[in-house]
Amino acid sequence: MKSFLILIVFIFVSCSNTNKKVLSSIDDFEKNVEKWNALTEELLKDEIVNQKLETLIKVTDLNKSIYNKLHKENVIYITVTNNPNCQKVEYQKEWTSSVGTQYLEWTSCDSIKTQKGYYEDLNPIHVFGIGNKWLTWIDLDPI
Repeated sequence: MKSFLILIVFIFVSCSNTNKKVLSSIDDFEKNVEKWNALTEELLKDEIVNQKLETLIKVTDLNKSIYNKLHKENVIYITVTNNPNCQKVEYQKEWTSSVGTQYLEWTSCDSIKTQKGYYEDLNPIHVFGIGNKWLTWIDLDPI
């Protein structure tokens, strides 16, 4: 029973700590939102990206200018959807800590999840709405 309680406390503290890190990354993002908006617009217009829609794209496969911008932001992969009814750019970021995998997403497809303050726990995925078509989600699954 004691081991079970220790496990529950560990999970609670771990999730709380993870959410704090995510909220901190949202604060950092909001300070640079114009840069992210410009980068997203550039990606939606990029010829290489538009040849690889809805596939996982390594940032090293992109032109040097875009690669440098993404690398500076610790983005390692992107996935892009670009059609008239739904545009989406998903950035997979690399964290320096073992929080999980963080994704930053701009989307015209989901006005609910992108609302500022939105939160959804889909264990092991946690979704946080940032506002203005932006959300971030983390995958805590160790696999």
